[in-house]
Amino acid sequence: MINYWKKGCKFLLKNDPIFINYYNSDHFLKLNNNKFDVLFKSICSQQISVTAAMAIYNNSKNIMGSINYLTFKNKSHLLSKLPLTNNKKKSIKSLIINYDLVKRIKASNSFLDKPPNHLKQIFGIGPWTIDMFSIFYLGLSNIKPIGDLGFINAYKKYYSDKNMDRFTSNSIKWGNFSTIVTWYLWASYDSEPLYL
Repeated sequence: MINYWKKGCKFLLKNDPIFINYYNSDHFLKLNNNKFDVLFKSICSQQISVTAAMAIYNNSKNIMGSINYLTFKNKSHLLSKLPLTNNKKKSIKSLIINYDLVKRIKASNSFLDKPPNHLKQIFGIGPWTIDMFSIFYLGLSNIKPIGDLGFINAYKKYYSDKNMDRFTSNSIKWGNFSTIVTWYLWASYDSEPLYL
């Protein structure tokens, strides 16, 4: 379990009375220590459902053998066979070419470190993908992916905030533990925990 998770859940249960409605003590975020895998899954997941993204991911695994930087670099001739849009294939190629930008990212020493925004230099990687990487690889504690439909829809449902008018005031109650809120809102929206 991430070192801040229990502390963060206690803080949220105390400070946000709505959190208990979607919190599930049986589940917690598990980090993925394969940087390339997290970024590949994130690129696959852009603007589609979790179910569709995992189908694409599994089909890609069947084609490539495994999802890691060296495999993709050495089997670049197979990239055209991946079940991805042309733009997403272009993004994967850009990720391989610019992987030095990813290699230099170290696992977070502080849960309040900043997201690696320099990854925007890679084609197809924007704020949403950086948020996913910050949550599932770095384990940063304070990520609110406001470009994520699942997060927004679950937030609107539980906080009865259809037009997001109270988002700022509600999110203040989360302190530095927005990632925990995000993850449990996702789990409630998809009816199962999300792992990248």
